[in-house]
Amino acid sequence: MNKNFYCVILAGGIGMRLWPASREKKPKQFLDIMNTGETMLQATYRRFLRIIDKDNIIVVANSNFKDLVREQLPELAEHNLLLEPMRRNTVTSVTWAALETYRRDKDAVMVVSPADQMINDDDKFQHDILHGLEYASDNARLLTLGAKPTHPETEFGYIQMADQVDEDIYNVRSFTEKPEQNFADMFYESGEFLWNTGLFVWGASTFLHAIHDKNEEFVTFIREIVKHYQSHGITDGEVVDIYSKVPNMNLEQGVLEKSDNVDVLQCHFGWADIGNWDAVHDQSQQDESGNVVIDSKSLLYDCKDCVVKLPSGHIAVLQGLEDYMVVEDGNVLVICKKDDQKSIRKFVNDAQLEFGEEFV
Repeated sequence: MNKNFYCVILAGGIGMRLWPASREKKPKQFLDIMNTGETMLQATYRRFLRIIDKDNIIVVANSNFKDLVREQLPELAEHNLLLEPMRRNTVTSVTWAALETYRRDKDAVMVVSPADQMINDDDKFQHDILHGLEYASDNARLLTLGAKPTHPETEFGYIQMADQVDEDIYNVRSFTEKPEQNFADMFYESGEFLWNTGLFVWGASTFLHAIHDKNEEFVTFIREIVKHYQSHGITDGEVVDIYSKVPNMNLEQGVLEKSDNVDVLQCHFGWADIGNWDAVHDQSQQDESGNVVIDSKSLLYDCKDCVVKLPSGHIAVLQGLEDYMVVEDGNVLVICKKDDQKSIRKFVNDAQLEFGEEFV
């Protein structure tokens, strides 16, 4: 394995669109939501162990999830767990990880991965990631990874390809986040767009230069944290102070859309963002009526394209439902249209306001 290759796994999200299974105290990345025998965090870590030395795999998570990470990844070294004191989106998480990898290795090249994806074909995944790491080693470029769309999806981001610069690698013309249906249709039909997988590859120094040159809000952040790293490391109190000063931005808005050295690698592996119950349904084995029953006992009559997930010892008897989710977890049962993401968010907010924190 190349000692300069690093992996950064982002595991700090909440995943409220998978409520009530995903909760504040134990969000989706720590769940076996697909009933595969391992949580999504464990699956992500295992996948990268094939190509990255375990000493070079870093997990970034909220400090509230420290025990969950320790429990699920006992082999993860203590210095490879970066605990965020508050949520500040992906720019801050990746900047901290880039600073840490650069401190260890000035030639570090890092792949950044969410902890909540479904990857099909580990061999092709390994090939594409290594291709990306090698490309980023030789080029001061910010590389995104894109998947060829299989349908006009409105819940994913899109990357528009421009000129080809290497095998399966293209300059990026534009980013679009969760388009309206008419634009999603146009993107799909044009063949010029890829789904944004949320996977990125770049040299740590290349990324830090991009942050410094393209994002004025982060200049002070970088100077301050580098100064601390070089002198005495960084204390928990200093991390809190720094995080309280930085803006809340994602990588696309904060860095990539402002940079002129961005490319995209068209992936060959199967990819899905497990961000909602509709995605869980699409990526799960279905019966002849399109229903998905996850580790549960149920009787379904005249039901079609539904998702059912119940606690052990509970049963569901359902009749006449189509495109519904029926999910019970702990003290919450939710029955609603599985693709109605706006309502799920409203349900979570209303339950929190009406009944308290213990239900979210």
